[in-house]
Amino acid sequence: MNKSSDRPSLTRLDLAELETFLWVVREGSFSVAARKLHISQPAVTNRVKRLEDKLRVKLLVRTTRRVEPTEDGIILRDAAEQAVSGLRDALGRFQAVSEIERNRIIVAVTPMLSATVMPQLIHAYCQRYPDLRIVLRDLPYEQVVRSVAEGQADIGVTALDGAPRGLRFQSLAEEKMLLVVPARHPLADAEAVTLDMIIPYPLMLLDRYVALRDRLSQEYGQRGGDFSPSTASTLPTLLGMIDAGNCITFLPRSMAQNNARRTRTTVLVQDLNASRRYCSVVARKADLSSAVKNFQTFLRQNFKSKLEELA
Repeated sequence: MNKSSDRPSLTRLDLAELETFLWVVREGSFSVAARKLHISQPAVTNRVKRLEDKLRVKLLVRTTRRVEPTEDGIILRDAAEQAVSGLRDALGRFQAVSEIERNRIIVAVTPMLSATVMPQLIHAYCQRYPDLRIVLRDLPYEQVVRSVAEGQADIGVTALDGAPRGLRFQSLAEEKMLLVVPARHPLADAEAVTLDMIIPYPLMLLDRYVALRDRLSQEYGQRGGDFSPSTASTLPTLLGMIDAGNCITFLPRSMAQNNARRTRTTVLVQDLNASRRYCSVVARKADLSSAVKNFQTFLRQNFKSKLEELA
């Protein structure tokens, strides 16, 4: 009779039965194994009996004092101990990784906020919850939105333009936009500045200020002005252009004040009601951990006051 060369299948083995068998061998008793496993003694007996039936061998014998493994039982014990030990190690690693993941929050933040408001907030939060680790990722606006939507970051913090699809947002603060001009600019010493007064001067805006650009285009059009601003991708470039006397711009109050220097001045434009809205954003369908929810609540409670400290 030809025997199959295939390796024996493990699908018929039950892990609970194997573990129960090991407990009986280790303790030398069905009743003690039952107490250790928090099940009844008949349940222990039935598990071992089912295992013996599947393997078609006798695994245990009862002596006068204790239960002992047979020769087949010793073979199974040695193999099962090694397998179960390896499985426990793997499960332990998985659990450790899971604990790390639960205690880690990845936050995607636009550059200005990641350099000003967020470091202080993160420091304060981690002092309150020292077991928590917050990973800050400094990204352009589009990448903040994308990384949150695609699950690469747990939460994003940004000045929000519109309502991006696939995201839920919570408002954190709103602040007015101020005109920033070179220190020797004609508007620097004006007691009151209006939109009509800024139309003649070259304007440069950060390219991500889409809502502001649309608003100014409308205002310039109503006044018969030509709205053709240049744009800058980064704040240092924009500030450098201002310091060289090449343009004027609009910035949120905290950004304008935090970057104030002798070479530039901030001015309130009286007839422009424009502001930047800062929000925390999460994926619409995300199942947020308690750590992310708590951090989101902390931001809602503390972001505005921290922002005002900078202004």
